[in-house]
Amino acid sequence: MADTSVVSQATRADGSIPYLIGQPNWSTARIPDINNPTAEVTLLERQLIDVLILGDGFLTQTEFESSLQDWIDDFFKLKVYDVFKGAFRIRALYRASSVRCGPSRNSYYRVKMTSDGGVEGDGWYDHNSGDDLEFKERLFEDLDSFSDINKRRYPEGLSFNEGDTDIGDWLFGMYRNLVVSMLVKNSSGNNASGRAIKLERPAPNQSHMLRVALGVDDIHEFSHAFAHLKDEYIGSAQRNVQSTREDPERGSVLNLSNLSYTNSIDQVPWYHLSPWGRFYRSAGGDDPSPVACWSWVGGSRHLGVWHAEYQCLMNGSHDNFQYTQDASEDPTMQADGTIDGAGLRIKDRFCLWCQELVAIRIWERTSQMKESGQPNNFVDRGEYWYQRWIEEWRDNYWQLFDIDEQITDREADYASQNPGKNGERLDSSDLYTPFASVDTVYSGSSEFDDGAWLLNLG
Repeated sequence: MADTSVVSQATRADGSIPYLIGQPNWSTARIPDINNPTAEVTLLERQLIDVLILGDGFLTQTEFESSLQDWIDDFFKLKVYDVFKGAFRIRALYRASSVRCGPSRNSYYRVKMTSDGGVEGDGWYDHNSGDDLEFKERLFEDLDSFSDINKRRYPEGLSFNEGDTDIGDWLFGMYRNLVVSMLVKNSSGNNASGRAIKLERPAPNQSHMLRVALGVDDIHEFSHAFAHLKDEYIGSAQRNVQSTREDPERGSVLNLSNLSYTNSIDQVPWYHLSPWGRFYRSAGGDDPSPVACWSWVGGSRHLGVWHAEYQCLMNGSHDNFQYTQDASEDPTMQADGTIDGAGLRIKDRFCLWCQELVAIRIWERTSQMKESGQPNNFVDRGEYWYQRWIEEWRDNYWQLFDIDEQITDREADYASQNPGKNGERLDSSDLYTPFASVDTVYSGSSEFDDGAWLLNLG
């Protein structure tokens, strides 16, 4: 079990107070061996993933400590973070603000807020003047005050040579083993709704990019920033809106997404988790049909984008449907014609595809995929690592996380849910569909995996 201690250190000369979070976990720096699921490896210090937690709008050290405890408790409720607890060197720094975060921007870090208490999303963090520059300078000054912080970066100047994918060329030049989580208290004293951003250093090092989670003290925003996971809910006013994104043409551990912009069987990256995948499953008699890891509608927009499960940490509420895309028949439609989006976020569970992606990100960032014979070009290396994942490493992950048991538990959970207006079962919902067929048909054999399924030519 992970240690969740929050321990303050001596107050610095400038009045800031550093913290060690769960130090016994990362002092040993041991994580599962990607090549042997029953063994562990010890990380070098330069392979650790540094997490720095800051806070804006906190008036007292006591309330900051309380938020830190909530954060680390929530973090280790997620199985994948708990399994890899030795990879994350988590520290924090307290800075007192004289006021809460608000439109006046008088809090310590100057986070820009909306009138209703959320973190503003107008791109203010990209600007280099006034309060926007002050935000950057103060954040990076505090980050640099930790002399051993891991500043290893992805190489600059490379390109995936892909289209409009979720993870693009902005990855190159990004800090690879470093993420900041900034907790934000708004004027009402609540945790502000947040967002994850890409933040460039002030001149002259603008090419050094940092992922920052801004806002609430849960792990949803952190997982955006660290694992590059996307929102799986249908955003506000996004019902019936078509996504224009696309999937990468070439598989790579560097730009795999938790969303797919096709539900075609030959392209959906999580079909190995589906009822047609490695753990084949079907319903008998009147039993509910299996629904985990089919194509579920939505991912910021409504149409042309899918995710793997009905519920996940990366889901939310917003304008989600609860049971049917026939809006007038869905329980989310209120009597006055307004929409009360279905809350499909579970704080202590990723969908199985998000969980796998997080494991991939951790092993990649900690250099556990590195091996002799890999390509020199980093883009090619990402594709090489994905093939190794398909051929061998996924088997080890599957055993380490006992995915068969997790699938069984998920299907039992979903079989018990009746989200329709009249209590209809989840498996009768139109929010999901089996994968769209192509010119070939997948046999359902569990012997085959990515790109190697049995094809019945029609």
